[in-house]
Amino acid sequence: MKKEREAGYGSTGINLDSISLNRRTFMLGAAASAAGLYISSFVPSAFAASSGHLEILGWEGETGDAELADWRKQRGITVRSSYASNQDDITARLAGSDPVQLDLTMYALGYETIYQEMGLLKAIDTSKVPNYSAENTIPLFYKGSRWYWDGKQWGIPLLWGMNTIVYNPKKVKKPTEYKDLLDPKLKGRLTFVDDGTSNWSLIAIIAGYGDKFPNLTRAEFDDAFEKLKPYRDQCRVFAASSGDAVSLLVSGEVDAVFSASANTPSETKKRGVVTELSVPKEGAALWCDALFIPKTAKDIPLALEFINKTLEADTQAKMATTMFSGVVNSKAVPLLPEELRNTFDYANLDSFFEKSKLYGQPPLSSDKYVTYAEWIDQWANFKGSF
Repeated sequence: MKKEREAGYGSTGINLDSISLNRRTFMLGAAASAAGLYISSFVPSAFAASSGHLEILGWEGETGDAELADWRKQRGITVRSSYASNQDDITARLAGSDPVQLDLTMYALGYETIYQEMGLLKAIDTSKVPNYSAENTIPLFYKGSRWYWDGKQWGIPLLWGMNTIVYNPKKVKKPTEYKDLLDPKLKGRLTFVDDGTSNWSLIAIIAGYGDKFPNLTRAEFDDAFEKLKPYRDQCRVFAASSGDAVSLLVSGEVDAVFSASANTPSETKKRGVVTELSVPKEGAALWCDALFIPKTAKDIPLALEFINKTLEADTQAKMATTMFSGVVNSKAVPLLPEELRNTFDYANLDSFFEKSKLYGQPPLSSDKYVTYAEWIDQWANFKGSF
């Protein structure tokens, strides 16, 4: 089980012992110093002196531990944040006959369907979340089908981002479509990152099944991985993490990454190597994390107030800078560092979202389509081929 640390009056609650180099923790660690993230071991002595308490389980860097410290102090409340390493951690805490008491937690794209079927979600009264409005919110993230159905709001999108091609412009011409990565000059100079779910939609797209993902038949699934083989043949090494991808680019062992975190160029730049992002015509792999109130919540009014605070422009800008991610509140965009604004190309979001979609996850069980577990197994086979 993950260690927990209470985030009260000024504590970030970041558990250094639990950091693993996945997409979220890579971006958190890389951007923390630049964002002025303060890491403290201070823990308030007791909940009794507070006027409210929240139990939150979420992604490290996205629970407002540093950004909302002043608000917690002013309101006299305490928040205990614990951190999930993956979505299964959250599911395990909420499923079964003896679920853990949580006031707020998060789901990634595609899990809304699973959690709906499991009955884990409470409807959100958006009148208590005024910062989530058509006026404030980037249109794609306002009452979209990933968060709103049956006339009710079930999740509130918090942050979003992308994984896409990263390349060394001194060695490689800018790829404008994925097949450009098959250039013979890139033989042995390409790599993949072990971030399966960020690659799956792209695997379907390059095989011509982007309009069907995540619901692929067995024949389509097999064909997609068959069509991935030429890209595999361009690779000599496999990047076990986002950090490994940065190291491979910096050392010159590779000149391009099939799909990497958006902050990869800023990380290679710190080490003296210029790399760039390219969003090809097929689009990037998008992620979006949403807050939701689980069935075990105790203090729903305070949870709603917390959600509203995370959507304030200033809070959004600080969180996005820490996580090198995109904001959902359009009023936060002018508050972002120039590099971050340019990376997510806010001036042209409509065209960006036309080709980059918010895909869900493969079904947990199905008689017709390849399941999530089968994608996991095949991705493991792909990794094992290196």
